[in-house]
Amino acid sequence: MAVNVNNAFVGTPPIDGGVYFNAPAGTALPEEATAALDEKFKDHGAVGADGFTVAPQRTSTTEKMFGGADYIELQTEYTEEISITLLEDDNDAVIETSFGGENYKKIDATDSDGVKRTIFHTERQLPIKSHVIKAVSGEKSKTYVIPRGRVSTVEKSADVHSASTKTTLTIKAFKSPVKEHNGAFVIEYRDSGVPNTAAESAGSELSSTG
Repeated sequence: MAVNVNNAFVGTPPIDGGVYFNAPAGTALPEEATAALDEKFKDHGAVGADGFTVAPQRTSTTEKMFGGADYIELQTEYTEEISITLLEDDNDAVIETSFGGENYKKIDATDSDGVKRTIFHTERQLPIKSHVIKAVSGEKSKTYVIPRGRVSTVEKSADVHSASTKTTLTIKAFKSPVKEHNGAFVIEYRDSGVPNTAAESAGSELSSTG
């Protein structure tokens, strides 16, 4: 089997640093990997060293027939969850996503006082939003779009002298109501970043040196 390292993707943040964004459900969504986002999408800042995980999972069961042999396999469930660790503890978007916008109050700094933040830790379920996650690998770009997703778990790391305080989110994706999305929970857009003319030129150079 031929090996082509050009097919590899080694994820890094985009050049502007924006990795995870969310916006109210129904906000216009990107339709290409490199498309600009609607201004309603809020940037959540720096992401932990482990990047992010987009994890589709299928559950199935096998029905048996008389005699005990397998008869048919039935898919019983499909789920998709995204996990990501956010590093900026005072980032407004991180706080709102973790606790809910209605549970966060901020007073800007004045001549006599610094920025004041109040966060109400309540049991209220967090809202369904639209989510976008981006990564690049050299010239390549990947953008994951979750038209409808809810933050289902929030884990805060310890406030401790030896490490910064981090927030790890799990986002549960739901099936998109948009017909063109083909029933998807997540839409993944990829762009090689290499126009056809550039690819042909590179091939010609290899041929001439070979």
